[in-house]
Amino acid sequence: MPAYVASAEALKLDNEVWVFLGTGYTVNTENKGRIANVGFIETSQSGVIINTGISHNHAKQILRQVNDISNKKTLEAIVLQGDRKFALGASSLNRSGVATYAHPKTVIQMNERCITCIRYLEETLGNEMHQTQVDTPRNIAQMKFLPHLPLKDIVIINHGDTVSKGALMIYHAPSGILFSGDAVFSSIVPSIKDANLGAWKKSLKLLRDLPISFIIPGIGPILKKAAIDDSLSYLEALDISTTNLYSSNQDLLSATQNGGLTQFSEWGLYSEHHSNNVMYRYLQIEQNQLELEK
Repeated sequence: MPAYVASAEALKLDNEVWVFLGTGYTVNTENKGRIANVGFIETSQSGVIINTGISHNHAKQILRQVNDISNKKTLEAIVLQGDRKFALGASSLNRSGVATYAHPKTVIQMNERCITCIRYLEETLGNEMHQTQVDTPRNIAQMKFLPHLPLKDIVIINHGDTVSKGALMIYHAPSGILFSGDAVFSSIVPSIKDANLGAWKKSLKLLRDLPISFIIPGIGPILKKAAIDDSLSYLEALDISTTNLYSSNQDLLSATQNGGLTQFSEWGLYSEHHSNNVMYRYLQIEQNQLELEK
């Protein structure tokens, strides 16, 4: 398995599949915000870019790399989630002639949040965000009507609202490579802010049935199939712990203070995300309870 490297070097995973690994886990000036893993799948007549990067400059870099490894003149790009690290390069690719696609719910999220994200990132990254604009990708369902059949060997996995509304995954059937976005993780704690935890766990259990060789997560090193169980372990532990805290009548502040999961404390981004995850899950449980009592 290719090692995780702090560069955007193109790693060939299969005759038709490449990945450009992002750098680091959090956005900063050193990595220029280019933390997302970006994929490229070459089909018989075209190529599909998976995720579009965080900025106009990042998208230009991605397109240069794609052109270096492939001579396909027809390209599409799929945005897996509305997260800024995946989505803000879409407009630049579109202006370069690359048709962009996403789930309609992801498009709504992009339109609601991306302008604010760009303003924030301009403060953090400065000129790196120059010319970055918000895109409105086409409905992912339209890809099946394309005359050049780019999805012959590509399966678009839509398990509903999981890690976020409209989150997608891409599975390359011939190689068994899964581009999971943030839905699959290991040794790193995700944010569950926009998640439907029940649907997310169900989705992960469905993924167990796929013959998977490698998993390309949203950020971080390439994973093996065992990462699906790692993801479930964290989500289930978070759910059980927070439910118990809520059931014992602890208030929100106490729950966030007492909801630590020491078995995951060495995972990346634990200090940044875990206490917030307890808060998000507590509020979800409370909302569900209020709806039941109506």
